[in-house]
Amino acid sequence: MPADPGPSPCASVVIPVLDGAADLPRLLAALASQDEALEVIAIDSGSRDGSASLIERAGVRLLRVAPGQFDHGETRNLGAREARAEHVLFLSQDALPADPSYARVMREALERDPRLAGVFARQVPRPGADPLTRRDLAAWVAGSATPRTVFVEAGPALATLSPLERHRLTAFDNVASAVRRNVLLQHPFRATRFGEDIEWGPRVLGLGLGIGYVPEAVVIHSHTRAARALFRRNYLCHRALHRLFGLRTIPDRPHLGRALLGALVSDLQTLARGAGTPRQWLAAPLQAAASTYGQYRGARDEAAGRPYPGWA
Repeated sequence: MPADPGPSPCASVVIPVLDGAADLPRLLAALASQDEALEVIAIDSGSRDGSASLIERAGVRLLRVAPGQFDHGETRNLGAREARAEHVLFLSQDALPADPSYARVMREALERDPRLAGVFARQVPRPGADPLTRRDLAAWVAGSATPRTVFVEAGPALATLSPLERHRLTAFDNVASAVRRNVLLQHPFRATRFGEDIEWGPRVLGLGLGIGYVPEAVVIHSHTRAARALFRRNYLCHRALHRLFGLRTIPDRPHLGRALLGALVSDLQTLARGAGTPRQWLAAPLQAAASTYGQYRGARDEAAGRPYPGWA
């Protein structure tokens, strides 16, 4: 006979993992200390740093996918199919719930309004994050302290908004999110290299369902800035944004030069206000160039129908 899975969990937590040994101990401990029973499912895609063994020692259910088979959308769909609870919480391996009520607050947000397909949590930067990281996160929807619930009607009303306004209005962020399992099984994430959440938000809103933002649920999440990572992330992000919304923040080379200058001036002003270190000042020009060129090239390549480069 199959093993008894035990009592039904209040929620299932799905964590895609790749070489996460530096973050997983804190994350798994935070999930174990939540104030209600959770099922935790980690999906490892070929870690070489001992992540899989760490997960198994923690008593967490481990699924494996081959590195070449990992997909941001399909791997999360796998976790949802395997989940036992009605509500599925997705977390990045480096997103740390800030307190023991995190999962309950996310679950209760979905239960309060049955029209919601999903909700996402507030992200606050790690202690010691640099001024530019703090600025960028504060400017994102998931950095706000103001809750919101979004319902939209596909058609003329949405079409009157600019591409950037449509993106921000329909935002959904899988760094820290919760969805109704039955909704996701009916309307799964699309297979994609990047931005499964960017695509899912407007699609479920177009079905008449809602998306909620729950700033009372907080995760600690930010990345150390590096020029290569900024370029790669912006390239992938702006390919997706052009494909989904027609957004092209830097349409041509003349605008690229002006955008680079504007980004550098803004970054230096932010470092001046935030007491940036000498190292941050020295890194700022290259980071501004990488970030700006990533936006330009990502949207340009998508508009031209170019294949993704190997490094992407």
